[in-house]
Amino acid sequence: MKAIKRNALLAVCIAVSIVANAQSEQWKEYLDICKQFRADMTPCEKMEVYARMDSLFDGYIPVRQQKMNYMETALQCGDTATFKRLAFRVVRWKGWNPLVFYYVDQYKFLKDCDWWPELDSIQRAIHGKKDYSYAETLHQMQQEDQAARRAFHNRSLTPAEEDSLGRRMHDVDSANLVKLKWLIDTLGFPTWERVCSYGSADAWLIAQHAHPWFQYGYVKQMRKAVADTNADPSNLAYLEDRLRTGRGLPQLYGTQFSSTGENNRTVWQCPVADIKNVNIRRGQMLMPPLEDYVEGYLKTSTEEGQLDSDTPLTEMGDNYVRYYYLGDQFSLLPIDKQVGVTDAVAYTTTGDCCKAIPIFCSRLSHLYPFVRDLKHYLECLLHSECVGNQYCYISHYEVLERMVLCGYEPDAWLDSLPDTLTVPLWADYANLRDEYLRYLNHEDDAELTAALASRADFEALLRSGKNYHRYELDAWNHAYPSLQKMTDELTKRDYEAFFALLWREVERGNLHAEDYASLYDRTYCRLYGKDWYGTLAAGVPSARPTTDKHIRTAKPKTLDERRRAACLPPAR
Repeated sequence: MKAIKRNALLAVCIAVSIVANAQSEQWKEYLDICKQFRADMTPCEKMEVYARMDSLFDGYIPVRQQKMNYMETALQCGDTATFKRLAFRVVRWKGWNPLVFYYVDQYKFLKDCDWWPELDSIQRAIHGKKDYSYAETLHQMQQEDQAARRAFHNRSLTPAEEDSLGRRMHDVDSANLVKLKWLIDTLGFPTWERVCSYGSADAWLIAQHAHPWFQYGYVKQMRKAVADTNADPSNLAYLEDRLRTGRGLPQLYGTQFSSTGENNRTVWQCPVADIKNVNIRRGQMLMPPLEDYVEGYLKTSTEEGQLDSDTPLTEMGDNYVRYYYLGDQFSLLPIDKQVGVTDAVAYTTTGDCCKAIPIFCSRLSHLYPFVRDLKHYLECLLHSECVGNQYCYISHYEVLERMVLCGYEPDAWLDSLPDTLTVPLWADYANLRDEYLRYLNHEDDAELTAALASRADFEALLRSGKNYHRYELDAWNHAYPSLQKMTDELTKRDYEAFFALLWREVERGNLHAEDYASLYDRTYCRLYGKDWYGTLAAGVPSARPTTDKHIRTAKPKTLDERRRAACLPPAR
C-alpha cells in the first residue's frame, strides 16, 4: 500500500511545473518613488510624493508605515481635505488602533470637527471587538525582550557580564514563550483585527526569539492571517527565514545574517534559495530589493555599534567540512576537540542516542542538512529514551518533513517507519515536494544533470570555478550512480586528480563524505586490491557496504586518522 501511494505521489510531483511570477511593475515604480524622499523636504513637498505613491494602487498605499506617514504629513502641511480622506480610510484598516485618535495629542482636535461623529461611529463599529488588554500584555513582553537584548550593545562588557546577560535573555525568552503560547491558546492568534498592528508586531518579535518548535506552528497560523490581509507580510517573510535557517534550510527572502568570529564582528548572510528570484519574492511580501536591505542593515548595525565601520559583509566560506561535520570553524577549540555530525553518527552506531541527539540538533541547524544525516537523526529519535532532553525540541515528523525539503524522495527506508509518521507524510508530501522544487535553480540543475552523463563534461564543470550548490539543485541527490560509472574508468594515473575535484565538492557541502569515501575505496580496491577508508572491509560501518568479506584495509593502524580527516566516524 505504501509503495502504491509513493508511486502515485511521485508521479504528481514530477508533473508539477515551476513558473516564476513577474515582479509587479507598480511595486517597482512605488520603490522608485520612495527613493525620492529627502530629509530637507517640506511637508507639502513630501505630500506630492505621497500622492504619486498613493495613485499607483488605486488610492491605497500598501505599506502600513507609509499610510501613517501620509496622513501625518497631510496634517503638517495643512491639507485638511486630504487628511480627512485618509482618516476615514485608515479607520477601516484591520490593523488600526482607534485609541490613537482619542489619546494622541496631535489628533485631539478631531473631536471638534463636524465630521468626527461619523468617523468615530465607523471606528466603534469596526473595531469594537479588539482586545486592548491582550495588546498591552504583548507590548510589555516585547519591552522585556528588547531590554534584555539592548544590554548586549555595550561593547565593553566582560566575559562574565556577557554570560550573565545571556542567562537573563534566555530566562526572558523562556518566560515570554510560555506566556505567548498561553495567550494564543486562550485568546486566539494575535491578528490585526484582534490586537491592532502594534500588538501583532509585538507578538511577531517575541515569536522570532522562541524555540523552533513554537515558530513552526506560529508561521502556519501567520500564513493564514497574511492571506486574509490580517497580518504584515514582511513580518511573515522574516519569520519564515528565521524558521528555515533555524532548521538548516536556505532562506527565501534574504533577511537573516549571522555574526561570528572575534567579538562577533564578522557578518555573513545565510544561504538564500533561488537567489536570482529573491527580489520577486521580496516584492510579493512588500519588501525592498535585497541590495537595499543589505546596505541598510550594515549602516544601521554600524551606527548601533554592533559592527565596526570597516566590516564587510562576507559570504559563508566553502569549508563546509569543518563547519558541518567536525564542528564550528570559528570555535576556539582545536578541530580535533570539536564535535559535529561525524561524532553524532559515531554515537548512533554504538546506540548512545542521548549523546547524539543534542549534537544533531546543534549541527543540523547550521547549514543545509544531508538527507542521510537527517535519517540518522530520525532513527536516533525513534530509538531514544531521552525524549525529555532539553535539546530534543524538534519532533519526529518535523525531521521527516525537513528531509523532503532537502530533496528526499520516499524509498524502502520509509516503509520501516511507524504509520504515525508515514501517514501524515503521505498527506503532506506533494506540497512539501512542490516547495522543495519551487526554489531550485532549474537551469543549473539541468546543466549539472547533463554533465553527469560524461566524465569529461563533469570535470570541466567542476573546474569552471562556479559552485553548483546542493541547496539550489536536485542533481546532487541522484549523482552517486553516475559518479560510480566515472570512477570505474579511472586509472592509477588520473584517479587522484579526479578525487581532488570530488573532495572540493565535499568541502562545499555538495557531496556527502560517506559517498566520497565509498567511491574512493571502490576505486582504490580495484587498482590496489585494498580499501583506504575501510568502507569495504568486513566489520566497518558503511553507508554502501560490500558483501565481500575478504577485502583488507591499507595501513590499518592509521585508519581512524584517515577516516577522521574524511569526516567519517571511527571504525569499530
